[in-house]
Amino acid sequence: MNLAQRAHLKNLMDLLLKHEPLVHYPVHDIRGAKDAATFRLTEAQMRAALAARKSLMMDCSQAVTCLFKWAGLKDPNGLSYKYAGYTGTLMQHLPHYADSSKGRVGALVVYGPGTGEHVSMVYTPGDDPLLWSHGLDGGPELVTLSRQRTYHHTPATFLNVSGIGPI
Repeated sequence: MNLAQRAHLKNLMDLLLKHEPLVHYPVHDIRGAKDAATFRLTEAQMRAALAARKSLMMDCSQAVTCLFKWAGLKDPNGLSYKYAGYTGTLMQHLPHYADSSKGRVGALVVYGPGTGEHVSMVYTPGDDPLLWSHGLDGGPELVTLSRQRTYHHTPATFLNVSGIGPI
């Protein structure tokens, strides 16, 4: 992934932050029809939906997957966007690392053992990176790694997305 692709991801994160009241987290039926509809949108369709003040519905793993799709990048789940993966699919497909200072824009951070309980994305790199996170209906939001660790089970596992290229 090059700098322009990372900048595109960050611009998409900014767009969803700007339209936060329209971006919802499913409370029931996580893989329901509305989430699937968001997953099928192109970047242009997503932008048009937000411009028309239509809601988007997605959980955390769908949100990061959609960001990659809308940025024109390969599916981080390794599923070629045939269907939405989940946090565990991301963990199975991408290389892991633990050093938070190595995370660049777009790197994924998964919390919890096994298949994980939440995934967020690096927004601003650093020793305590600022993360873009969509884990509740009041999101997406920006939160530091240290703050987000207080909400989730450890460990925090970073997923390397540097090898993901254009579709």
